[in-house]
Amino acid sequence: SQPASQPASQPASQPASQPASQPASQPASQPASQPAMPKKCPVCFQIVADIIQPVIFGNDQCILYSEDFRKVLSSIPTGSVSAVITDPPYGSGGNTVKEIKRSSKDKYVSTNAAYAKLLPDIDGDSIHPTAWKSLMQDLCLATLHVLQKDGGIFVFFIDWRNDSALSNIIDESGLTMHGKLAWNKKNCRPRKNGFKQQIEFIIWGTKGAMPKHDDPIYLPGIFNYQTLSNKKVHITQKPLQLMEEICQIIPPNGTIFDPFMGSGTTGHAALIQGKKFIGCETVPQYFNTATERLSSLFLKN
Repeated sequence: SQPASQPASQPASQPASQPASQPASQPASQPASQPAMPKKCPVCFQIVADIIQPVIFGNDQCILYSEDFRKVLSSIPTGSVSAVITDPPYGSGGNTVKEIKRSSKDKYVSTNAAYAKLLPDIDGDSIHPTAWKSLMQDLCLATLHVLQKDGGIFVFFIDWRNDSALSNIIDESGLTMHGKLAWNKKNCRPRKNGFKQQIEFIIWGTKGAMPKHDDPIYLPGIFNYQTLSNKKVHITQKPLQLMEEICQIIPPNGTIFDPFMGSGTTGHAALIQGKKFIGCETVPQYFNTATERLSSLFLKN
């Protein structure tokens, strides 16, 4: 009886079940799987992790990401930031394998500085010029994404080696440069048979029109602040007073985004002026330092 029943049952059951199940199951399952598709950065279109957990203080007044800034852009609404103020990697040296492997401390820290061995290198400081240019292009695209349409300000630190290169990248991005500022660091290392390198440049400009203030402000073009010589918590840590003066470029209720926040000096300056701050940092030790530093401002209050 088995050989006779098998041929009769198989052709009758298989064709009847397959066409009935396939059309009913496929349309129902496809919409359920679509939300699981990976997110992509709106600027560089790279896939972004679904779960990015920021550290948040003061009812969103301070938001910190231990991530590459390119991975968190989808979390920052378009046109929601008043200013991008940052001190990016300068890319000062990276044409050879030896230069790429060179420590940031060799370039920026005095040999007798007590903190020299305790601080990690700066992420992206000695990458190849082509990679650095790509990083700066992404910075400009990110700036265009987050800045408000009219009155959005950008302020980028840079040194003499790549000042012209960064200026060209900014021009090509669609941002509008309004000039260059200078930070006179005063107490720089002397250079045998040459001149001190005691100036760092600051490129500033806007996305769209110039910002408006109810009470007009007039800021200098040269900032005279001595570099920190001791108790640094970052290799290229900027003086707090310098960043306080620069942060005055936006109104008190504005938001500042720093894609390379380091130890959080820009965030410190923004928060004590009552502004909101969003920061990104990829080096864990520096991110932890910034988190402790900025969280202490809220604990005091």
